[in-house]
Amino acid sequence: MADTAIVAIINSVIEEYFTRNTSLTIVPVKELMPAFISAGIFTKDIRKGLPIRKILKELDETNQLHLIPLAFAERKKQTTYWYFIPSNAAKPTIPYKQEQSNLETKAAAYLRLKNDEAYVIDLCDEVLKQKAIRQKKFGFLLGDVHKNGKSQTKIPVDAYYEDLQLAVDYKVKEHFEPESTSKHNDKDTVSGMPRSEQRIRYDLRKAKTLPSHGITLICISNSDFSRDDKNKIIRNTENDIKIVQKALSSFITSDK
Repeated sequence: MADTAIVAIINSVIEEYFTRNTSLTIVPVKELMPAFISAGIFTKDIRKGLPIRKILKELDETNQLHLIPLAFAERKKQTTYWYFIPSNAAKPTIPYKQEQSNLETKAAAYLRLKNDEAYVIDLCDEVLKQKAIRQKKFGFLLGDVHKNGKSQTKIPVDAYYEDLQLAVDYKVKEHFEPESTSKHNDKDTVSGMPRSEQRIRYDLRKAKTLPSHGITLICISNSDFSRDDKNKIIRNTENDIKIVQKALSSFITSDK
């Protein structure tokens, strides 16, 4: 019989984890082991999540897995892979490992390079109580014609909230300094224009085109936050979320 007190704490830890990590839609159970240990459920980790996997397996075998409603089992012929999925996320339609291999090269690399952007958009998700479509592209928002004289690239926005008809862009230093000395900015793009010049040009195009299609564009700058000497956000969630709330104030609905 499951220890209801332990199960209650486990559920509380899982819910708190997804509250703090709103962009996640699935996570291997081993990732929550530090949180479980901090909550006093386990004293240490063994074999990358074995303690929590044992509890889930026991519940599964006794038809009590429903006691941890955010647990998800990906069953194979000889083994079961365990994950947690937030209540507002759909169950995966393809194996998690396969999905990760498809997405990791582009998505994970992108997030590693733009982790401050991901952090700020996570805060936007929390404030708006909605999950953004990230790097959203529109058929009407196009870049300059490429050197071939034919093709055009769709210009993405960092986050798009369809129900609110709201787009959010996170701006960093390079967006405001066309004279940047960055080698990356000095490279020509496929349209033949220096990257720094193109970025400013496209930002202006977004600001003009999106409202003409009924979409509000709000820009949040890293200069709004405390930063270190490398221009990275010094994260203080309590203060940072206030900054985001102020930027999105006209789109925040009251719970009252």
